[in-house]
This record gives sequence, C-alpha cells and structure tokens, in this order.
Amino acid sequence: MAITLQERKRTLAITSTTGLALSALIIILINVLSNWVFFRLDLTKNHAYSLSPASRKLVRDLSDPVIVKAYFTPDLPPPYNVYERYVRDLLVEYRAASHGNVRFEFVLPNPPADFEKKAAEAGLLPIQFEEMGSDQLQIRRGYMGLVLFHRDKSETLPVLKDVQQLEYDITSRIAKMVVRTKKKIAVTSGHGEIKWQTSQSKLATDAADLYELRDVPLPGSTTALSDVDALLMVGPKQKLDDKSLGAIDQLIRRGIPAAFLVDSKNLMINQFYVSALDSGLSEFLKTYGVQVGNRLVYDAQCETIGVTQNMSGFAFTTSMRYPYIPLVDRIMTTHPVGRGLDTVGLPFTTTVEPVTSLPAGVHFTPLLYSSQQSWLAPAEPYASVAPTNIPQPHPDEPHGPYSLGAVVEGTNPKTQVIVLGTARLMDPGLPQFPGADALVSNILATMSKDETLIGIRSKGEIIRPLNPVSGAVREIVKYGVVLGVAFLPVGVGLWRWKRRQEWRHLITAAFAPKPAV
Repeated sequence: MAITLQERKRTLAITSTTGLALSALIIILINVLSNWVFFRLDLTKNHAYSLSPASRKLVRDLSDPVIVKAYFTPDLPPPYNVYERYVRDLLVEYRAASHGNVRFEFVLPNPPADFEKKAAEAGLLPIQFEEMGSDQLQIRRGYMGLVLFHRDKSETLPVLKDVQQLEYDITSRIAKMVVRTKKKIAVTSGHGEIKWQTSQSKLATDAADLYELRDVPLPGSTTALSDVDALLMVGPKQKLDDKSLGAIDQLIRRGIPAAFLVDSKNLMINQFYVSALDSGLSEFLKTYGVQVGNRLVYDAQCETIGVTQNMSGFAFTTSMRYPYIPLVDRIMTTHPVGRGLDTVGLPFTTTVEPVTSLPAGVHFTPLLYSSQQSWLAPAEPYASVAPTNIPQPHPDEPHGPYSLGAVVEGTNPKTQVIVLGTARLMDPGLPQFPGADALVSNILATMSKDETLIGIRSKGEIIRPLNPVSGAVREIVKYGVVLGVAFLPVGVGLWRWKRRQEWRHLITAAFAPKPAV
C-alpha cells in the first residue's frame, strides 16, 4: 500500500516529538542523578581546579566540619578581580571531596563599613591596590582573605596574594587544626648556615606552624638530638669539626632521616662572583654514597632575572635569561620528595651523583635533573657569574642532563639521606624561585613521614594571559569575529534552505504518479 506525502509528514512529526520528549527525560534523569553522583573534569594544564590526593584524603576523613569564611572586596582591579572566582571553585572542590564536611560562605560586602570592620576583627590585613582611572591613578584599600574554623580552633589566611599555593595553605591549616602531634625537626646552626627562618618567609611561617623546628647548635650537647624525628642542614659556610660530623653520623645511623642542602661555592651576589667553599660536608657525604660536585651547572633552560644597568646617567632594568638558575622540569615525581612538582628553580647548583662504588645495601635515587642543554662551569676557585659573562660551551663539550639532587637509602642500618646541590633556594636575600617552597615542604614532610602534606601541587600560573600577536593578526581576528557573527547564521540558514529544497524535490519525485504503460 502506497504511503502518501501527508502520512509521511505525520510520521516524521510524531518521531521528532517522541525524540524531543525522550531527550528531555534523559536530561532530567541526569540532573537527578547528579545529586548523588558528582564529578568534575579538570582540563587545565596544571590541574588548577583539582585537589591533590593528600588534600582529598584529609578532608574525607574529617570527623567534624570545617567552616571557611571568605572576605573579598568587590570590584578589585586586575588580576585580583578573578581571584574570588578561583577561590570559590577551589572551595567547591573541598566541599565535594569532604562530602559536605567542608562548608564555606562569602561574607557580604555591604554595607562597606561593616564589611571592613568584620574583616579587621577576623584578623585580615588590608591591601592597597593601584587602579588607573579615566584621568588619574587611584589608591584603593581592599581585603582578600580566609578564616577557617574547626571545633574550637581557627586559622587565618590574612592575605591571598599568591593563589598558586592556595591549596597547600588551606590543607596545611586544616591539618594543623585537626588533632596531630608535631614532628620535631632539628635545624643545625653554628657553622654559618643560611638563616632562612625569617618573619618575612612564608615557608618559615608554614614550617613553624606544622613542625617543631628545634635550633641545634653544633658542636653541642648530643641530648638536643636524642628525641628528634629528622635533621635539616642548610648551607653551612664554615668547615664542620669532627665532633659535629660524628653527632650527625650517629643520628643518621640511628635511622633518623637527614637532609643536606650543600653549597660548594661561596656567593657574593652584589659582585656576581663565587669562590671555593669547603664545609666538610662533601667528604662526609661520600661515606653515604653521595658525591657533591664543585663546579656550578649552567643551563639554557633557566630563570629570567632583572638586571639594573646605568647608561648616560640613567638607570634602567632589563630582563635577562640567567643560566646559573636552571629551571628543572625533569623530576622524579614517583618519589615523595618530587611528588606534585612541575618546575623547580635551583640557583647556583652543583651536581649530586653517586660515588664510583656504592656501599653494600645503599640505593641511590636521583630526584632532579638539568636539561640536555646544560654544562659545567670551569673549575676556577674565584670566578664571575655575571649575566654578561656566561661561558660559551663548545659543540663537542660534555653536557647534561646532570643529577642535581638525590636521596640515598640504606638497609643496614636503615638510613635516609636527602641531598641538594644548592642551599640558595632557601636564601631570604635572593628572590623567590619557582617551586622552591614546594620542594622544601616535600623534603620536610618526607623526612617526618607526614603523608598529609606530601605532594600538594603548586598550581602554576592560574591567570594565563594570551600570548602577544602582531597587529595584522589582531585585525584579522577582530574583523573575523565581527563579520563572522553576522554572516555565520546567514550561511547556515542558506545551507539549510538548500538542503530542504533538495529534500522536497526528492520527495515530490518519489510520490509523483508514474505514467501508465
């Protein structure tokens, strides 16, 4: 029986209506199921909107809720105007991972006087922002901070200027409020070690909150080392005596983890010169299977620094790539020390390699590698490290990658020794280097066996501006967007009209009466 054109249209209409109804029903069911099954897909390069496993485990095991109050002044100038959105998204991740045990609220900014009063009472610090108006530069005051509450305890993040480390800041504060015993870490002194525990150092503040940092002068009474959980030595400049080395050796052989950040060069940063430095650690570490080099590593994959120059009486600052601060991205992320790290800047570093014949039962694990375009500086006792005086390697000269940090673990006795070829990443007199705080935090957590804080990632660049392009490309994009918005619907409509015309002709031809034979 032949089907008429009208019947075919009716069938198509019923099919389309049924399809739309089924699609709507599926969407409703998905929304209902999402109340019980929640997931988010983070496609950002550094997983900026995802929590590390350590953070998820901590908040998932909370027995009592954590309340977070966020204070943000509205209409802040760039780039701070996007911080509130990022903080909100990250707190949503905490809430989801904790199954509701982490709750948050953003304090209403109105009226402004009450908002500022509440922020000040909560312990937040005001920040001054420069904002360019239509005809003048304006100075505004605002607040960006968090207050966390758990049981009868509270922790404050008075200023959120660096959202790259925000997850670490929040998780470490929650971990501090949860009942936990602080591990004791001995920090040696007495031989010109770097004084990194300053009030301006965020790393020092966080470490003091999470660990009991005990200053231990060497040589001194061995009772100060009798009950510590780990030992940290940062860049001694004076040669260690036999008594001090003996006390450290006894500690390691008792199974206490130790970390040594070793400088093989004395740095005079104002003159951009280095000289030989012998603290006695190099020879001492050889007995544990570690060979610390005495030549600086310079790398084409490096950090950029600002250099002030004078010309005709005028001072100006230019940015220059500085190969003596390698940017390391070859990291042993499977080891707790390297977990969660993407890039680390290691200033004025030397090599850290195994001795020719490792002692029996000793395992050497490299943690950080320079790039293939890295070389060893000449072995000069007194040398310039100025940005304008970088050695030019020959094509056939030996090159990297070089091991710049390692962990040595022994079985008899059970020992763990972490060694970095530089201590300058903790020098408060130098700029902050990428990933340095995260690396040191991982070292402290690894030595103290604190799984809660190992491997919380630095998020890298949260705000990623577009790369600059030429004027011609900007014009093409601009006019392409303007004309595309206007002509794209017209083009789609014409294409659809053409397709429908062809379909009508086909249907008409199919149902046209056939001539009688």
